[in-house]
Amino acid sequence: MTLGKVLITAASVKGHAPALQALRDAGCELVVANTPQPCTLEWQLEQVQDIAALVFAMEPMPAQLLEAAPRLRVIARPGVGYDTVDLAAATRHKVAVTVAAGTNDQSVADHAFGLLLMASRGLLTAVNSVQAHGWDRPTGTEAWRKTLAIVGYGRIGRAIARRARGFDMRVLVVTPRPDPADKEVEFVSLDEALTQADFVSLSAPLTPQTEGLINASTLAQMKKGAFLINTSRGGLIDEAALAEAVMSGHLGGAAVDVLRQQGANSPSPLIGVPGILVTPHMATLTRESMARVAMSVAAGVIAVLRGERAANTVNPEVYDGH
Repeated sequence: MTLGKVLITAASVKGHAPALQALRDAGCELVVANTPQPCTLEWQLEQVQDIAALVFAMEPMPAQLLEAAPRLRVIARPGVGYDTVDLAAATRHKVAVTVAAGTNDQSVADHAFGLLLMASRGLLTAVNSVQAHGWDRPTGTEAWRKTLAIVGYGRIGRAIARRARGFDMRVLVVTPRPDPADKEVEFVSLDEALTQADFVSLSAPLTPQTEGLINASTLAQMKKGAFLINTSRGGLIDEAALAEAVMSGHLGGAAVDVLRQQGANSPSPLIGVPGILVTPHMATLTRESMARVAMSVAAGVIAVLRGERAANTVNPEVYDGH
């Protein structure tokens, strides 16, 4: 007996044979597809009509998509963000939305710290110079014993804080849920963090409250010569304002793994600005992390399609009455 069709477009899952086999063994019929670029709603609507589970990466999942999928029971996100999903619509349609929490925090934290060091030491400039048979040697900024502000203190923020302790950094944390038992960091307001930090790392989720959190006003509060790192969501930043802050010399630089509009030929004003590093949303892409993500996604899909509660469901109210 089949549990239903599972549409998989996320590369992290469709490329992981053990996760695909786990789904097949559970009785899922797999539909593995490549999302066209650009992804259109028309294409999505054609794909989902008889689908029981969706494993999309960053494709938008609006109410119209959910309405076109009467058999849909679960959307399994291969990451921790779900801002591309119309959560209210999913809940109305009794569609569980699961995330792969606890699977990619170490890889993202590694990447965040790698970006911090690349930006502050001018590593890309130096590497490119030598590749072109030059010998430019930028004068960088040390991370040792500097002040790092972490905005957002979930698993990834905490993992970044642990790495910062290895550099003997003072760590400031901005979070709506301070933990008085955590004596390794200082819980402060956003204003305090921006004015004191040499480095600001964004790990907050994208919500209506955090949309455009870093803008011309908040950038002006940052210390002259400070660096901004973003491995969370592009929507946290007013990109034009950040580009201006770096080009004017107010900030020492920035490094981001996410943009407001992602993908090849992105029109982001951050691309091509000297002093700003942009990586292609790859922070989670390690072999270890991808294996954990894929198996977490498979477990969530199987649980829901079997009529069970999946771990890391962001709208658990869909199970009410079950």
